[in-house]
Amino acid sequence: MVYTAISFAPVQGFIEKSRKLRDLFGASQILSYLSMRIVERAGTMEGVAIISPAIEDEHNIDPPSSNMDITQGMPNRILIKGKFSGNDAKSAIAKAWGEIVSACRSWIENALEDDFAFSEASWGRAWTKWKIHAWEVFWGEGSSIPEAMRDLETNKLRRDWTVPNWNGESSSLSGVDAIAYPNIDNAAHVGRNYDAGREKEEIKKFYEKLAKALESTKQKDNPIFLDPAERLSIPELIKRLVTHHEIAKLIDPQQSLYTKSFREMLRIKDEKQGGGGYWTGWFMGDGDQVGKHLKSLKTSEAVERFSHSLRRWGRTFQKDFALGRVVYAGGDDFFGVVFGTEKQPQKTGQDVVDFLIKLQERWESGNLGVNLSVGFVWAGHSVPQRDVLQHCREAEKRAKSLGRNRVTIRILFNNGQFVQWTTPWECLQWLNNYKDREDNTRKQNQNWNHIYSDLAQLKARHAIPLKTAQKVDETVALAIFKLYFGEDNAEKLSKERGKITGSEDAKSVIEWIDGMIQVGWKLCSNS
Repeated sequence: MVYTAISFAPVQGFIEKSRKLRDLFGASQILSYLSMRIVERAGTMEGVAIISPAIEDEHNIDPPSSNMDITQGMPNRILIKGKFSGNDAKSAIAKAWGEIVSACRSWIENALEDDFAFSEASWGRAWTKWKIHAWEVFWGEGSSIPEAMRDLETNKLRRDWTVPNWNGESSSLSGVDAIAYPNIDNAAHVGRNYDAGREKEEIKKFYEKLAKALESTKQKDNPIFLDPAERLSIPELIKRLVTHHEIAKLIDPQQSLYTKSFREMLRIKDEKQGGGGYWTGWFMGDGDQVGKHLKSLKTSEAVERFSHSLRRWGRTFQKDFALGRVVYAGGDDFFGVVFGTEKQPQKTGQDVVDFLIKLQERWESGNLGVNLSVGFVWAGHSVPQRDVLQHCREAEKRAKSLGRNRVTIRILFNNGQFVQWTTPWECLQWLNNYKDREDNTRKQNQNWNHIYSDLAQLKARHAIPLKTAQKVDETVALAIFKLYFGEDNAEKLSKERGKITGSEDAKSVIEWIDGMIQVGWKLCSNS
């Protein structure tokens, strides 16, 4: 028996460099759509069976799913029982990606044909480059599942990709790649013939016209698709456009790439409420070492069960989430936003703590066989989306780097400053063990100003060493922790410091306690 393992990745990571919610969703959907097309191709071949991702008949899914739900969350790691060549995988991706690129390009050309001349030399050639050079496909084969997975990982080390080059201005979102406009590849814009002023005017006109065209064809629940001041590269433009209902329909009649507005997440106070906005929570989660776990599964039945469990968990989590909206929930990764409603405009910090505790319990109840790491950002209303998303990625990465199986909570203020706390899941509930100086243990009566002010005074007196201190002693920090969170928790923290903080040294213990107090004061304080 032969087993085949396949994975693929975008060159230069243009998918994960998304800086807006719509772009992030579009990127996730593109990955899932391409995976689905590989699976579909393999499904037509004799002697080939898909092991992972697990595919279910949509009529047997609880809750019932649309084609979009089935497509969404398809992991870009595919395991097949049977022979499926690397060329077959490359061909499936090339065809599907080519259809996406062609749909976006043709829609722009048709919508703006009265305003611009789209020549093959100045415009089409740049799109063709991205059509050909956007993806790298990895392939492995073996007589067993672990052997195929090992071969795949070995082949990943032999990277072989080409990045399209460009002249002129760069994208305003990532600063990587050329700005897409009708003369993106014009040879006259090179050397002494280059006229920066003229190019800027051409770009300005193109984005004004494109924004207007997208606005005039949007559905009622769609937001402004494109700010005329934005300057996007071709891959950034594709990520945005695939979520538009007209373009999604050109790619797939069932519009599996389309998404409704994200406006509901960005709740702004009206003038009667004093203007401003509300705090929102943004979270990214990812299963720990899923690839390693897959290698440990010896049979195709075990892998298929694991894949079914992951996808069912994601589907149910997305359906049942009541605190906001899950943007995507794939196999082992998910992303969502916590935000208010008209009845409850501002979700509370305690809502956040309770959600995170229940999230871990829900993950554990799924018996998935892997741990979970999450980055959660509680962001002020005026922090730009691109910054929040970047902080989300950093928070998730920090949770993994400090030992995995934990959560990093980052409080992101409007001025860009932040405080954070990374903790194993089992210690997260310690926030609910807080007892103030008046022995209040009921959440609604707890005064977090007590511990917050004590911490500030001890820092000012250098009783708790500053981060820059040469000599560090955690005794006082542990004493204040014991006073407010109990002797048992303090003893556990002291004895299991390496497991809890990610390091055995005193400085890590102090930083962990400091982070817990800073985050707890912001999320749990009722004073």
